[in-house]
Amino acid sequence: MSISDGSEEKRWVDPAGRPLEGRRKQALVAFGILMGWIVVTAGILAFSSDGLDSPAPAPWLTLVAILGWVGASHLTERLAMVWPASACGIVGSLSLGLAVEFGTRALRTGTLPENMAVISSVTAVAMGAFLFRFRLPGLVSPVVTFTIFAIFLGIYGTDPAGLQRVEGLSPRGILAALLETPHWSALAGVVAFAATVFARRLDMKGDDFGLAAARPLHIIGSGVFALVLGRALAALPQPVDTLALTAAWLGAFVWALRINRVAVLCAIHLAMARPIVLAVAEPFGITPGIEVWSAVITGIIVMDLALWPLCHKQSLRRNWTLAPGGLIPRERKGWVWRYWPYVSPNPVQPAPEKA
Repeated sequence: MSISDGSEEKRWVDPAGRPLEGRRKQALVAFGILMGWIVVTAGILAFSSDGLDSPAPAPWLTLVAILGWVGASHLTERLAMVWPASACGIVGSLSLGLAVEFGTRALRTGTLPENMAVISSVTAVAMGAFLFRFRLPGLVSPVVTFTIFAIFLGIYGTDPAGLQRVEGLSPRGILAALLETPHWSALAGVVAFAATVFARRLDMKGDDFGLAAARPLHIIGSGVFALVLGRALAALPQPVDTLALTAAWLGAFVWALRINRVAVLCAIHLAMARPIVLAVAEPFGITPGIEVWSAVITGIIVMDLALWPLCHKQSLRRNWTLAPGGLIPRERKGWVWRYWPYVSPNPVQPAPEKA
């Protein structure tokens, strides 16, 4: 990502979405913005007439949203501070969502699920505007999360049966509750696959902003697609389901090594853990409890992190891992934990073209 200072462009965020300099200062400023917004919002709600049943907070919350936009503009174009600008994007979008809720009589008197669905929808749209206008890759995951949260609330609301199907407060976890319906499952699979393809395109042709945005797209897209694929394969008869799930499990290593992201490997394996464990346990009449699932999740993460360095080393030797632009990175000593493909300062050779 770059900004223009009137004479030349200046890079201000690396391909992993982190600031190039002053990270501690930017983290503190971003935290201060978030805490300040909580205090200001609480003050607006506390001193507004008639409390939460009044439209009085709406203008003030709209003003806060506008200040968030102005702040993000100043922080990106003048100070080149990516994390504080992202914080402005979050608080500004949430303020606009709350302003819509308080400014609409039907919502003020509506149910909590309806209110939260509208707030989440407005927040997602506003946050998308911050994301693309100021090129803030850190807002990719929040935009996806608020969008899926709005869809979930619009369908299930606070239905206990729907809430029990949520597998963690994440895009993949919330979406898991929607996959009981075939058409939602199919739609989620198509969108997740498209997100993964687009993320890889950003890897190959994107700038620093594109590479940084590709990271959460890879994690979310691959995780959701693995969730849909795992449930589809689990519906196959025994022992075909176990063999198919095992093949998909091993295929996750192939894909994660290709794009050089260990986080994607963990996301895919965690998404497929439930159908694989059930495929093995159910024929023996075993019903895993909370202790078993905790051990499985811990074991998956430990195993992936332990195997990654060895597999990654072999992948580099075989020119399977591709760096940005389709370049082949050189092998180096030590573990590569970066979320984006590492490119050696030594000369690299272009990847051979496929016939």
